[in-house]
Amino acid sequence: MDSLGALALATEPPKKDLLKREPYRRDEYIVSRKMVKHLLGNAVYQIAIIYAIVFGGEHWFPEPEKQFENPDSPGHVFPGRPYDFDQSPLYVLKEPVWGPSRQFTNVFNCFVWMQIFNMLNARKINDEKWIFGGIFDNYMYVVIWFIIVAGQIIIVLFGGVAMKCAKNPSIAGVHWGIAIAFGVGQLVWDWIIRWIPDTMCPEFGKKQKNPLEDEQNSVFIIRKKRTQSFSLRQPASVNKEGSGRQASLH
Repeated sequence: MDSLGALALATEPPKKDLLKREPYRRDEYIVSRKMVKHLLGNAVYQIAIIYAIVFGGEHWFPEPEKQFENPDSPGHVFPGRPYDFDQSPLYVLKEPVWGPSRQFTNVFNCFVWMQIFNMLNARKINDEKWIFGGIFDNYMYVVIWFIIVAGQIIIVLFGGVAMKCAKNPSIAGVHWGIAIAFGVGQLVWDWIIRWIPDTMCPEFGKKQKNPLEDEQNSVFIIRKKRTQSFSLRQPASVNKEGSGRQASLH
């Protein structure tokens, strides 16, 4: 998925607005404030959802299949963790009979759908509020996006033991709806992040000193000093030559 996503974004054609962007300084931080804002902001959203399903899904994540529900919390998914927090066995007893965990299949599905929709956010990197602008100008991006969507559906439905996805039956329709809803929520969350000022975020990476601002190493400063030195010596040499010529004439 990462390779296809990178390929899709790499096919984005250049825009005229790119010519209006100021050039980056050679001494800029490696990780800018805007990068930190989006990396940490989206990570908070995704980690919160994944952790909520992994460590608390048996209390709120729905399970329409009665045979796979949690007996301690009817109507909810059976926990897919091998052991509970007190080291008592959980899914390790069910796995030989049920196969791959339905809870962890949903974790995988929700995570991938958040990445799929986050691909749309990645199209605009300067906090533009409308991320769908010009999306159909790049047909390659649209095709690859749908290929990833189709690939995810095939993996979850037919991956089985090879991809450690639940089978016989696979996850329910409500599970697909929840995963896609979390993906759409990624768009809303990133739209909110775009309103946060970059100045509120830190920068990372070694900031190198601009050599042009260093008076000792600046090429322009060295040239300036040499020019001044030459201009100071030039009149003296001219006067000496002039006095010598006058003496010869006399």
